[in-house]
Amino acid sequence: MSQLGCLAQDTFPLGQGRGGGRGHQRPILAGAGSLPRAKGHWTDPEGSHSRKTMEMALQNPLPIWRGDPGVLTAWYLERQARCRPALACFPRGAGVWAGRGERSDTQIAVDNKATKRAADRPAHGGSMSTADRSHAAGAAPDSDPGRMAVASTYQRFEPRAYLRNNYAPPRGDLSNPDGVGPWKLRCLAQTFATGEVSGRTLIDIGSGPTIYQLLSACAHFEDITMTDFLEANRQELGLWLREEPGAFDWSVYSQHVCLIEGKGESWQEKERQLRARVKRVLPIDVHQSQPLGAGSLAPLPADALVSAFCLEAVSPDLVSFQRALDHITTLLRPGGHLLLIGALEESWYLAGEARLAVVPVCEEEVREALEHSGYEVRDLRTYTMPARLQTGVDDVKGIFFTWAQKKVGV
Repeated sequence: MSQLGCLAQDTFPLGQGRGGGRGHQRPILAGAGSLPRAKGHWTDPEGSHSRKTMEMALQNPLPIWRGDPGVLTAWYLERQARCRPALACFPRGAGVWAGRGERSDTQIAVDNKATKRAADRPAHGGSMSTADRSHAAGAAPDSDPGRMAVASTYQRFEPRAYLRNNYAPPRGDLSNPDGVGPWKLRCLAQTFATGEVSGRTLIDIGSGPTIYQLLSACAHFEDITMTDFLEANRQELGLWLREEPGAFDWSVYSQHVCLIEGKGESWQEKERQLRARVKRVLPIDVHQSQPLGAGSLAPLPADALVSAFCLEAVSPDLVSFQRALDHITTLLRPGGHLLLIGALEESWYLAGEARLAVVPVCEEEVREALEHSGYEVRDLRTYTMPARLQTGVDDVKGIFFTWAQKKVGV
């Protein structure tokens, strides 16, 4: 039986543990089980690591790897000679943890047994967990040594550390228009403002613990699916979607998006709309031919895909990067749109105790990969990371944003 389809099992109203029971209609969490986390930085819903949880983590090796950065050195140096990304400049965002606002009536489905993921980085979406080797019935355990090693390193991925590194100042300072946060938000807002990227359904591939990538999208799609390989990231998203105390505060981002969109909308209205339109949070594994598993709860094919800092962050090499792009493309209808954000020429990043390898890609390689997967590249922009934002949490050189449209017949 598909683990993704088990929403009727082990369900309880969200928030009845921490901050629950306020008389509001609450979203439903399906199967909120214990989390295998690193060294006590995270706990399961009961408040502590159980012996059973740790035994499960040891018995279920993770399925993807990036490899030690040193393994890629020779290839990387050779490739760097021909890849000279023409980078341009512009921002990211500030954040603290808080719960605020009115409750949404959205029903959010989170499957805890299936834990496959596509990681996100500098603004990234998350990574991989240890809970299960197969996120859906029929998904064979990944036997590729490189991807298995990537997955094992993601055991130590810490969502809160990742958010501090990339969404709190200095990178999280949105007051400087030349920062990385404003640049990303501007790229997204301008693309959605064309009116061409719209429809009913959108899937966010490898959401990680972040929601900023959907702030402009939510006005154009009524059914949004968020996804991540790591249960830790899916639970972090759940905190924000349920407006629970301790959730990361994205209001600075919401305010900035309202400012650049210029529609006169309040940031509270923006966040309410996004919460109402996120219908489910699901596990994903971009290295499976069916990334969402058999019998996916997400309506397929989707009208659009969004993915930020995911594919390059969970792929040990360019071949895996290309294959992952091919896999997610199967989720998109012909003529549908993909908005892809990622790191340029990055080989590692930090998320707490985890030092995670990234396959370095350049602008040319991104364009070639998209064309190989059957896309027409509509727009491709790059941003050079300024010295003041090179804070030692990664070695990223820049960021790319691309808008691509899937060709009919692909």
